[in-house]
Amino acid sequence: MRVNRRELLAGGVAGMTASLMPFAAVALTADQARAHIEATINELLDLLRTPGSAASRAPRLRGIMESRANLPRVAQFAAGRIWREMSEDQQRRYLDAFASYVARVYSKQFSEYAGEPEITIGRVTDVGQRGFLVSTPTREKGGQPIDVSWLVSDRGGRVEIADIIIEGVSMVTTQREEIGAMFQRRGSDIEALIKALASG
Repeated sequence: MRVNRRELLAGGVAGMTASLMPFAAVALTADQARAHIEATINELLDLLRTPGSAASRAPRLRGIMESRANLPRVAQFAAGRIWREMSEDQQRRYLDAFASYVARVYSKQFSEYAGEPEITIGRVTDVGQRGFLVSTPTREKGGQPIDVSWLVSDRGGRVEIADIIIEGVSMVTTQREEIGAMFQRRGSDIEALIKALASG
């Protein structure tokens, strides 16, 4: 998975995103969506400030992902048609490998990052059945602001992040493309894909 600085500035949580399919956010309010993103960003910034190696940060980052989003859903969405070709045992191992993989990837990015981004909680937009879009303009010190928005839903029975959109690019869609490319590079071998995610 190729991750650039702009993805990191979004909070390093592309692996936290969930399905883009329509859903009803019946009970969710704009204030809840804002509070969820503010808490998520605070947890990520606290992790960014914590000394340690990428390996030592990965488990904690995975915990943040699991508590703030629906990792099984995003993993399934990222797999696309591959998911339907997996046995139940392969699905279970794929979900675990995917969660570990994205945590390791973003932990490495955190370790390479110097300084703390300036993040502002901005406008919260009701996007109907999809939930609420929370804007968080993000800027590296001395850099230009980056347009970052978080899609928040309550589809899974709790408030959770459903997507991160960075300058118009959906991280959910990007992850799906990357997993598909990994699968093709390994000869469309499900076991090889799971092994790559578990160890890569």
